[in-house]
Amino acid sequence: MTSSRAAASASVVPISRKLASGESASTLEPSPRTLREIRLLAMPQGGMDRLSFTTWDTIEVAGIGEDTFQLQGHYLIERRDPTSAVWSEASVEIFMREMSVTGFSEKFGQVHATVNTEDSGRISKGRVLQGTKYPGLVDSPKLCIMEGFMMFRLPDAQLTVFNTEPIRLQHHITHIPPIGQGGGTQGRVDIKLYVYPDGPHVATLREVKTHIGAWLPEHDG
Repeated sequence: MTSSRAAASASVVPISRKLASGESASTLEPSPRTLREIRLLAMPQGGMDRLSFTTWDTIEVAGIGEDTFQLQGHYLIERRDPTSAVWSEASVEIFMREMSVTGFSEKFGQVHATVNTEDSGRISKGRVLQGTKYPGLVDSPKLCIMEGFMMFRLPDAQLTVFNTEPIRLQHHITHIPPIGQGGGTQGRVDIKLYVYPDGPHVATLREVKTHIGAWLPEHDG
Protein backbone atom coordinates (compact mmCIF):
# COMPACT_ATOMS: atom_id res chain seq x y z
CA MET A 1 0.00 0.00 0.00
CA THR A 2 2.78 2.42 0.91
CA SER A 3 4.72 1.72 -2.29
CA SER A 4 1.64 2.20 -4.49
CA ARG A 5 0.90 5.53 -2.83
CA ALA A 6 4.48 6.62 -3.33
CA ALA A 7 4.34 5.64 -7.00
CA ALA A 8 1.11 7.58 -7.48
CA SER A 9 2.58 10.62 -5.72
CA ALA A 10 5.73 10.44 -7.79
CA SER A 11 3.70 10.54 -11.00
CA VAL A 12 2.14 13.90 -10.11
CA VAL A 13 4.98 16.43 -10.36
CA PRO A 14 3.99 20.09 -9.89
CA ILE A 15 5.81 22.36 -12.31
CA SER A 16 6.97 24.50 -9.36
CA ARG A 17 8.89 21.53 -7.92
CA LYS A 18 10.44 20.90 -11.33
CA LEU A 19 11.77 24.43 -11.39
CA ALA A 20 13.01 24.21 -7.80
CA SER A 21 14.88 20.98 -8.56
CA GLY A 22 16.44 22.35 -11.71
CA GLU A 23 14.41 20.17 -14.07
CA SER A 24 13.63 21.75 -17.43
CA ALA A 25 10.18 23.25 -17.91
CA SER A 26 10.93 24.45 -21.44
CA THR A 27 9.38 21.45 -23.21
CA LEU A 28 5.83 20.16 -23.27
CA GLU A 29 4.95 17.05 -21.30
CA PRO A 30 3.74 14.02 -23.32
CA SER A 31 -0.03 13.95 -23.76
CA PRO A 32 -1.36 11.82 -20.86
CA ARG A 33 -3.03 8.50 -21.54
CA THR A 34 -3.53 7.32 -17.93
CA LEU A 35 -4.21 8.96 -14.59
CA ARG A 36 -0.66 8.24 -13.46
CA GLU A 37 0.70 10.25 -16.39
CA ILE A 38 -1.16 13.44 -15.48
CA ARG A 39 1.13 16.19 -14.18
CA LEU A 40 -0.13 19.00 -11.97
CA LEU A 41 0.52 22.54 -13.20
CA ALA A 42 2.21 21.29 -16.37
CA MET A 43 1.45 21.69 -20.06
CA PRO A 44 1.13 18.54 -22.20
CA GLN A 45 1.29 18.26 -25.96
CA GLY A 46 -1.99 18.48 -27.85
CA GLY A 47 -4.25 15.44 -28.07
CA MET A 48 -7.76 14.01 -28.06
CA ASP A 49 -9.52 13.08 -24.81
CA ARG A 50 -12.72 11.02 -24.79
CA LEU A 51 -13.83 11.49 -21.18
CA SER A 52 -16.83 10.52 -19.12
CA PHE A 53 -18.97 13.59 -18.53
CA THR A 54 -21.77 14.33 -16.06
CA THR A 55 -23.94 17.43 -16.05
CA TRP A 56 -26.78 18.77 -13.95
CA ASP A 57 -28.95 20.87 -16.26
CA THR A 58 -31.77 23.19 -15.30
CA ILE A 59 -34.20 23.84 -18.16
CA GLU A 60 -37.53 25.63 -18.26
CA VAL A 61 -40.01 24.55 -20.95
CA ALA A 62 -42.94 26.80 -21.80
CA GLY A 63 -46.21 25.33 -20.59
CA ILE A 64 -44.52 22.58 -18.55
CA GLY A 65 -42.23 24.30 -16.06
CA GLU A 66 -38.64 24.09 -14.81
CA ASP A 67 -36.67 21.05 -13.74
CA THR A 68 -33.10 20.12 -12.81
CA PHE A 69 -31.87 16.70 -13.93
CA GLN A 70 -28.64 14.74 -14.22
CA LEU A 71 -27.21 13.67 -17.56
CA GLN A 72 -24.35 11.17 -17.97
CA GLY A 73 -22.26 10.10 -20.92
CA HIS A 74 -19.10 11.34 -22.58
CA TYR A 75 -17.49 14.10 -24.54
CA LEU A 76 -14.53 14.26 -26.91
CA ILE A 77 -12.19 17.22 -26.57
CA GLU A 78 -9.49 18.12 -29.05
CA ARG A 79 -6.57 20.04 -27.50
CA ARG A 80 -4.14 21.99 -29.65
CA ASP A 81 -0.52 22.34 -28.58
CA PRO A 82 -0.15 24.99 -25.82
CA THR A 83 1.42 28.32 -26.72
CA SER A 84 4.05 27.75 -24.02
CA ALA A 85 5.40 24.92 -21.88
CA VAL A 86 5.15 27.16 -18.80
CA TRP A 87 1.85 26.69 -16.92
CA SER A 88 1.33 30.33 -15.98
CA GLU A 89 2.18 31.65 -19.45
CA ALA A 90 0.41 29.15 -21.70
CA SER A 91 -2.95 29.17 -23.40
CA VAL A 92 -4.56 26.21 -25.16
CA GLU A 93 -7.19 26.19 -27.89
CA ILE A 94 -9.81 23.46 -27.39
CA PHE A 95 -12.74 22.06 -29.40
CA MET A 96 -15.65 19.89 -28.28
CA ARG A 97 -15.87 17.42 -31.16
CA GLU A 98 -18.50 15.15 -29.58
CA MET A 99 -20.84 15.09 -26.62
CA SER A 100 -23.56 12.61 -25.77
CA VAL A 101 -25.21 12.66 -22.34
CA THR A 102 -28.56 11.18 -21.36
CA GLY A 103 -30.82 11.19 -18.35
CA PHE A 104 -34.37 11.50 -17.07
CA SER A 105 -36.36 14.54 -15.95
CA GLU A 106 -39.33 14.17 -13.65
CA LYS A 107 -41.16 16.80 -15.74
CA PHE A 108 -39.87 16.21 -19.27
CA GLY A 109 -39.08 12.50 -19.32
CA GLN A 110 -36.08 11.26 -21.29
CA VAL A 111 -33.42 13.85 -22.19
CA HIS A 112 -30.50 13.45 -24.60
CA ALA A 113 -28.04 16.30 -25.16
CA THR A 114 -25.42 16.39 -27.92
CA VAL A 115 -23.18 18.85 -29.70
CA ASN A 116 -25.22 20.56 -32.43
CA THR A 117 -23.58 19.29 -35.61
CA GLU A 118 -26.40 20.54 -37.85
CA ASP A 119 -25.22 24.16 -37.76
CA SER A 120 -21.73 24.33 -39.27
CA GLY A 121 -21.49 28.02 -38.50
CA ARG A 122 -21.52 27.48 -34.76
CA ILE A 123 -18.60 25.45 -33.42
CA SER A 124 -18.31 24.39 -29.79
CA LYS A 125 -14.87 25.59 -28.81
CA GLY A 126 -12.95 27.42 -26.13
CA ARG A 127 -9.60 28.08 -24.55
CA VAL A 128 -7.51 27.50 -21.48
CA LEU A 129 -6.55 31.10 -20.81
CA GLN A 130 -3.11 32.56 -20.32
CA GLY A 131 -2.29 33.43 -16.72
CA THR A 132 -3.67 31.90 -13.53
CA LYS A 133 -6.64 32.46 -11.24
CA TYR A 134 -4.55 34.38 -8.71
CA PRO A 135 -2.23 36.87 -10.46
CA GLY A 136 1.37 36.41 -9.44
CA LEU A 137 0.84 32.87 -8.11
CA VAL A 138 2.24 30.61 -10.82
CA ASP A 139 1.11 27.46 -8.99
CA SER A 140 -2.59 28.37 -8.98
CA PRO A 141 -5.39 27.10 -11.26
CA LYS A 142 -6.01 28.27 -14.81
CA LEU A 143 -9.39 29.31 -16.20
CA CYS A 144 -10.81 27.11 -18.96
CA ILE A 145 -13.77 28.45 -20.93
CA MET A 146 -15.88 26.39 -23.34
CA GLU A 147 -18.65 27.95 -25.45
CA GLY A 148 -21.01 25.22 -26.55
CA PHE A 149 -23.80 24.91 -29.09
CA MET A 150 -26.01 21.99 -28.11
CA MET A 151 -29.04 20.02 -29.19
CA PHE A 152 -31.48 18.89 -26.50
CA ARG A 153 -33.85 16.08 -27.42
CA LEU A 154 -36.86 15.54 -25.14
CA PRO A 155 -38.81 12.79 -26.94
CA ASP A 156 -41.43 12.32 -24.20
CA ALA A 157 -42.24 16.03 -24.46
CA GLN A 158 -42.08 15.79 -28.28
CA LEU A 159 -39.48 18.53 -28.35
CA THR A 160 -36.02 19.03 -29.86
CA VAL A 161 -34.39 22.39 -29.16
CA PHE A 162 -31.04 24.11 -29.61
CA ASN A 163 -29.28 27.29 -28.56
CA THR A 164 -28.03 30.06 -30.84
CA GLU A 165 -26.25 31.98 -28.08
CA PRO A 166 -23.29 29.97 -26.73
CA ILE A 167 -23.55 28.14 -23.43
CA ARG A 168 -20.47 29.42 -21.60
CA LEU A 169 -18.98 26.83 -19.27
CA GLN A 170 -16.13 27.78 -16.94
CA HIS A 171 -13.74 25.51 -15.06
CA HIS A 172 -10.71 26.35 -12.93
CA ILE A 173 -8.24 23.56 -13.62
CA THR A 174 -4.95 22.37 -12.14
CA HIS A 175 -4.06 19.79 -14.81
CA ILE A 176 -4.77 18.80 -18.41
CA PRO A 177 -6.99 17.01 -19.14
CA PRO A 178 -8.97 18.23 -16.08
CA ILE A 179 -10.14 14.81 -14.89
CA GLY A 180 -11.93 14.95 -11.54
CA GLN A 181 -12.70 18.64 -11.81
CA GLY A 182 -15.89 20.50 -12.59
CA GLY A 183 -17.57 23.82 -13.16
CA GLY A 184 -20.47 25.05 -15.23
CA THR A 185 -22.29 28.27 -16.01
CA GLN A 186 -21.32 29.80 -12.66
CA GLY A 187 -24.92 30.43 -11.64
CA ARG A 188 -28.22 31.16 -13.35
CA VAL A 189 -28.26 32.12 -17.02
CA ASP A 190 -30.91 32.91 -19.63
CA ILE A 191 -30.04 30.91 -22.75
CA LYS A 192 -32.99 30.72 -25.12
CA LEU A 193 -33.70 27.36 -26.79
CA TYR A 194 -35.39 27.14 -30.18
CA VAL A 195 -37.09 24.61 -32.43
CA TYR A 196 -36.52 26.78 -35.53
CA PRO A 197 -33.71 29.33 -35.98
CA ASP A 198 -36.12 32.14 -36.87
CA GLY A 199 -38.93 31.09 -34.56
CA PRO A 200 -39.75 32.06 -30.99
CA HIS A 201 -37.91 30.36 -28.16
CA VAL A 202 -39.87 27.55 -26.51
CA ALA A 203 -37.53 26.72 -23.64
CA THR A 204 -34.75 28.31 -21.60
CA LEU A 205 -31.54 26.86 -20.22
CA ARG A 206 -31.18 28.22 -16.68
CA GLU A 207 -28.03 26.54 -15.33
CA VAL A 208 -25.45 23.84 -16.00
CA LYS A 209 -23.11 22.21 -13.50
CA THR A 210 -20.48 19.77 -14.71
CA HIS A 211 -18.12 17.03 -13.57
CA ILE A 212 -15.33 15.74 -15.82
CA GLY A 213 -14.55 12.07 -15.37
CA ALA A 214 -11.78 9.77 -16.53
CA TRP A 215 -11.05 8.43 -19.99
CA LEU A 216 -13.45 5.89 -21.37
CA PRO A 217 -11.95 2.43 -21.93
CA GLU A 218 -11.93 2.90 -25.69
CA HIS A 219 -10.24 6.32 -25.61
CA ASP A 220 -7.54 6.63 -28.21
CA GLY A 221 -5.39 9.32 -26.59
